[in-house]
This record gives sequence, C-alpha cells and structure tokens, in this order.
Amino acid sequence: MSKQNFRIDHAVIVTDDLDRAIADWRARGFTVEPGGTHPRGSVNALISFSDGAYIEIIAFPVPQPDFFWWRVLQADGPGPIDLALLPEDLDAALSRAGAARLGYGPPQDGGRKRPDGETLVWRTARPEATDLPFFCSDVTPRDLRVPAPPQHPNGATGISGISIVVGDLAAAALRWQALTGAETTIAGILPGLDAAAAFLDLGTTRITLLAPEQLGHGTVAEHLRRRGEGPFALSFAGVEA
Repeated sequence: MSKQNFRIDHAVIVTDDLDRAIADWRARGFTVEPGGTHPRGSVNALISFSDGAYIEIIAFPVPQPDFFWWRVLQADGPGPIDLALLPEDLDAALSRAGAARLGYGPPQDGGRKRPDGETLVWRTARPEATDLPFFCSDVTPRDLRVPAPPQHPNGATGISGISIVVGDLAAAALRWQALTGAETTIAGILPGLDAAAAFLDLGTTRITLLAPEQLGHGTVAEHLRRRGEGPFALSFAGVEA
C-alpha cells in the first residue's frame, strides 16, 4: 500500500485540573497558551511546536460519561489519552481506512470557542479501538485552531516520539501500516519496560508500538490493564536530556 498523506496533528493529555497541568508544563519549560471551550463543556490549553504538531491539555468541568477520555480520567487519573492525525483529505482517508476494515466511524462536526470569541470548526473521525489515532480535519483555517509556535524556554521544537501501548503487537503494526502506508519494523524486547516494540515514522515523529512481553508483568502491562490501549509517553525534539 502506498504511503498516505498524514502528519501528526496533536497529542491529547487529559487532566482533572487544567490550571495545575498548565503550571506543571510551564515548570518543565514549555510555553502553554489558552485554547478555549468546547460545546460539550470541556476546556483546554495548547502547546504548539515549530514542526506543526501541538499538545492539547484538556479538562472536563462538566462530566462526560459517554466519552472515553473522561471515563479513563475518572478510572485512572491524568495522562496521555489520544493522538490525532491530520489527513490531506478526510473523506479519502476514511475510504482507505474502510477498505482496510480499520473500524473508523463517520465524520462528526466539532468546534471550539477561543477566549477572544473566535469560533473554530473542524471534523473528526474516530476508530472503534484506541490503538489507532483519530482524524482531525479543519473547516475553518488551521492557523486559527493552532497558535503560532513560540520559543519554548526548554528549546522544544516538536514531538519527536510517541509511544502507544497495544495488546497485540503484530496486529497493531499491520493496522498502522494499513492506515498510514508507512513501513513498520518489529523490534526486539525492551528490557526496561518488559515489552516488545515496533516502529514507524510519520514525518519527523517516530511512533513506537509497545506490547507487554508477559501479560500482567511490567510497566507496559500495568498501563494496558489500567488505561487500555493508547498513548503511553511523549518525547520532544530540541530538549536536552
């Protein structure tokens, strides 16, 4: 399958205290800007990067029991929760995903009101399973949704890596390859995490799929048990170790 025209749009961090999360990220040397309010009542803040990607930090003053981000937050607390890709053509991307039987639902309208009153509109499409990213496609211009990237005090220029916990490494690698067309490489065991890994690159961002070496044993297995499949950790370009 040919490589598809995707890029990382944003990674989502869920929190139960937006002000505290903003303070924590700023203490790590990131510039955090207010995002706004969604119709469902959630509020967010954004960390944008010169590579075009950004982080969304989101909180739910209004309970959202029908939304899995909120349910995971209630069950297991704050942390990475999801990943969005920006397709060149949302309808074409969904057609390809449908042909590969990846379980994406139809597009849904979404939006947000910025603190300055500007209303943003987009369309999203989500898979049934959380080992795959959702699609986010702008109706209003993307530069209204995503702040111009600042100079971060810590030197961050982008999201260099995103690790995602999955239950079945081989199956997940095939699904990501079918979705993106990017070559996926199965690697060996990562001893520190007691997990097996597979890699693929989307632009300058490396996606690492992690599956427990033994169910019930190790950090990755514990994450899978508590939070299910989905993002595990982020790493950043330009930040000195």
